[in-house]
Amino acid sequence: MKHLHIELDTHGIAQLILDRPKVNAMSSELLAEMCQAFGQLSSDDQTRGVLVRGQGSCLSAGLDLSELMGLQGPDVTRFLEWVDGAFDAAFRFQKPMAVAVQGHAIAGGLVLGLCADHLVFGEGDYKIGLTELAVGVPLPRVAFEVVRCAIDARAMRKLLLGAALHPPTEIFAMGVGDELSNDPVASAQAWLETACSRPSAAFRFSKMARRKEAYERIDALAESEREGLQRALIAARDASSTPAR
Repeated sequence: MKHLHIELDTHGIAQLILDRPKVNAMSSELLAEMCQAFGQLSSDDQTRGVLVRGQGSCLSAGLDLSELMGLQGPDVTRFLEWVDGAFDAAFRFQKPMAVAVQGHAIAGGLVLGLCADHLVFGEGDYKIGLTELAVGVPLPRVAFEVVRCAIDARAMRKLLLGAALHPPTEIFAMGVGDELSNDPVASAQAWLETACSRPSAAFRFSKMARRKEAYERIDALAESEREGLQRALIAARDASSTPAR
């Protein structure tokens, strides 16, 4: 894969590393690779758990808006299908999954982090947030359900409707994430080694039960909602291309 690397250690824990310079923006190509990678890791018997991290200074700055805003008609639909497919693959991944955030996790970058069973923020001077509404992009249904499942209603309102960026200490104080660490990769690895040492069937059953209602809402997604999302994206694109008066 061009923008993802997979490294498997002796404990059966795979590191899934986003590596698309400069900020691991999620292009259609990267989203397709995410679908492929989670499918591959799910079916690989040697992989007991997965640690997701970003190469460089970001986990991810979110969707590649330069690509998305340049699309027309059916191409917008296909891009949104890749978005749903990538986050759905991460959210339905049945093995233990941890995400280590060592730098910016913005919009889709934070959504990816919230797909985890264990989310570790590193200490440092970087920003985290759900900034979609600031640029006129509503959360697609799969991403919305990921966020709703992972954080409480108060934090969700602040992050989603506020659409602002926050330092990791502030995000963690909102109740988002599981650890704040000076070495997030090591902390995520330690959690995974413990989780993967336990009977996998019990973990899988409990994880799927906790997310069952979110899966059901995703599966009930109506075509009219997809069309409404596409109209909102087109409106945001048109507004951004209209010269100020």
